[in-house]
Amino acid sequence: MKTLQFNVSIWALALLTTSSSLAACAQAKRSVQFSSARTATSITVDSSKVKLVMPLQQTVTKLKKLSATGDPDFDYSFQAKLQAQGLQDFLKQEIANGTDSALQQMAKQLLETTTADIATIDATMRQLKPTRPNQMFTQQQSQNIEAMNLKLQKTDSNDASSKDYDATFATLLMDQRQDAIDMATTYLQYGKNDTLRSYAQQLVDQSKKQINTLKSMVKTTVK
Repeated sequence: MKTLQFNVSIWALALLTTSSSLAACAQAKRSVQFSSARTATSITVDSSKVKLVMPLQQTVTKLKKLSATGDPDFDYSFQAKLQAQGLQDFLKQEIANGTDSALQQMAKQLLETTTADIATIDATMRQLKPTRPNQMFTQQQSQNIEAMNLKLQKTDSNDASSKDYDATFATLLMDQRQDAIDMATTYLQYGKNDTLRSYAQQLVDQSKKQINTLKSMVKTTVK
């Protein structure tokens, strides 16, 4: 009888141990699944963010590689074209991947404007030759480009990382518009070409309005 009781106790202990092990395995499996899902989500968010940031980073890289002649008209025409082309690529990401209808509409309208701007700049560039170097212009534009570079380097650690795709787009577009304002404003201090001056002034005026619009839109886009 004692032997039977002993065996029953052993079996009960074994079952209890087995149940605990199964529960632990199940918990571990759930933890792994949750961790994998969270990692997958993180990768998706980071991948989307990279697609937005990449055109802006490529623009800065191209701007830094430009060989400055020092002539404000000649150099700014190349700088403005590179910024416009980078903006095109950036806007196309929102059009293809964004979900906010208002932001997508804004991106489409700005893409049309930017395409027309590039045509204007191209026509002007063909008429320009570097003739009057200005060291102050070159120095200030270099500072503007470096400021753009530093801003993008901080993107991964700033508030944009906690926002969804559309909100990140809106934030980055505000930065891009401000960068365009800074470059255009510097040119207006030194540039003489009537077409480029008109382009730069219009860019400044429109960009300021766009930033104000984006500020009100981002309040409803951030989640």
